[in-house]
Amino acid sequence: MLIRTTRMLSTWALRALFYAALFGVVVVAHLAISGALRAQGWNSSMSLLVAGGAVLILVILATNLSEWTRDRLRERREMERVKQRLPNGPCCVIWHAPEEKTVRQLLSEEDDHSEMPWDVAGPLRARYPRLARRLGIEGVAIAEFEVGADGRAKNINCVDAWPSDVFYDAAREALQHARFQAKDVHVRYGASYKMPFVFRISGASKARDSGRRARKLRPTLVAAQQAVDKIRSGPA
Repeated sequence: MLIRTTRMLSTWALRALFYAALFGVVVVAHLAISGALRAQGWNSSMSLLVAGGAVLILVILATNLSEWTRDRLRERREMERVKQRLPNGPCCVIWHAPEEKTVRQLLSEEDDHSEMPWDVAGPLRARYPRLARRLGIEGVAIAEFEVGADGRAKNINCVDAWPSDVFYDAAREALQHARFQAKDVHVRYGASYKMPFVFRISGASKARDSGRRARKLRPTLVAAQQAVDKIRSGPA
């Protein structure tokens, strides 16, 4: 099963939204304070000056509060990352070419269960781990389970999970809420089945080969290098 999601808002986007909202609050607060002072009999220059000072204090308090909140959230997120054993930074799921055919058969969007005598009754949804999505981390989980007479998965076990067990927890939760129906009347109970879950973030797996390949030496340079090595390795 392939679970796709999109990236969450970046730090720059959240900061832009914060300053846009702060700008709106500053304008409204400045107009409200200056208007209230003029209604009390203050002249325009003094009302604008006092309103500007009050707005400046409001901006300083809001900025410091946002910085403090961001630091607390960063610390909490780091503690949660260590607790969930997630890697520090983005992590993409990249399949090698020899495994491409197998992955297409097992992890296609249609989820071909031709070898499994059960069909999924209704959509099978898995929840993408929130912190892993926040950090841009992709993952894989392979769950082994049995199907009971009521059509629900039971005896769910983890075969493999990478890079953290949080992806298996999401796969187990999806199987616990899934319903299966038999393809044939004479279905055999007690058999175990394996289902892979691949968690992908749109655009996260587009890795670029930015490294430079080493150039091969020309035959003349190779001969010269061999001669120098022979002289160096000769008797002193």
